[in-house]
Amino acid sequence: MTRLDALLDEAGLRPGSVTCAAVLGVLVGVGTLIGGVLAVVVLVEPPAAGRVVLLAWSVVAVQVVASVLLTVGGVRLAMGIGRSALVTGAALELLVCGAYLLHALTLIAPDSDNAPEAVVIFTAVPVAVATVAALSLSLTLHRTATGYLQLSRRTSS
Repeated sequence: MTRLDALLDEAGLRPGSVTCAAVLGVLVGVGTLIGGVLAVVVLVEPPAAGRVVLLAWSVVAVQVVASVLLTVGGVRLAMGIGRSALVTGAALELLVCGAYLLHALTLIAPDSDNAPEAVVIFTAVPVAVATVAALSLSLTLHRTATGYLQLSRRTSS
């Protein structure tokens, strides 16, 4: 029951910024996992060349790893256990968003067959996800989170 109490923070010791970082990490993680499933559906549909498929599957694999790390890291941060999983997951998520944005700007935007709305969506989604991941990362690395984690270690020892 002690772990559940730590997650719920019934004592009110967890700073709001730490809670926000943890919740944003979990939300981005779950959203990334859903996006990874959708990316797999898109990858399976059209036949593509060898290197492009390998690169796309690599991005999806990193996306799934980032999703797991963000979700687990958010829970671990909320419990005061640590932040390394969330930091690693957020960094990987920023790389994944950069890859999707690069794909949108180099392959989707120049193609005149694509509707302008599709270009906007394929560009806006990675920017929005990267913004939330960067916010979670920033809050996780803030000195408030450091103090909270140090206090959690002292009280659990």
